[in-house]
Amino acid sequence: FRRASPTKVTPIAVYYILDGNAYEAPSVHSIVSTRVLSSIKQVEKAFALARAHAEFHPATGYSWAESNEQKNARKAALKDIQLS
Repeated sequence: FRRASPTKVTPIAVYYILDGNAYEAPSVHSIVSTRVLSSIKQVEKAFALARAHAEFHPATGYSWAESNEQKNARKAALKDIQLS
């Protein structure tokens, strides 16, 4: 604490006790920046995954790459719809 007068005190840092050990609490800035960084990393991973499956051809534009299993499942679903 920083004492400005006999009745006015300003806290310098906040501590918490866990299992008998005292730790300095992180600042709001460090908590928010860590959460934002974590969120950005997850968004980066999602875009990298999407970019890996996107294909581009000048005549048709962008399309999604499908595995053989996905193609077969889509074709089977279309056959089921056409038969009904």
